[in-house]
Amino acid sequence: MPRTLRALFEIRLRWSDEVHHEEPAHCGSLWLPDTAGNRNHLNEAMALANRLYGDKTHWIEQRQA
Repeated sequence: MPRTLRALFEIRLRWSDEVHHEEPAHCGSLWLPDTAGNRNHLNEAMALANRLYGDKTHWIEQRQA
């Protein structure tokens, strides 16, 4: 049976330049492997941040590793 190759992806939480956090984030957030667990944690963080700072101020960014 032939093997299927999958691309590896990384994800991180990003936010609008208009958002001012209490502690400055110098480089955004760390890139994490795009696993179900990491994506779930970032989705929860994004939902909370969007409730606190406004709709669509935070999002999940993805890149190919």
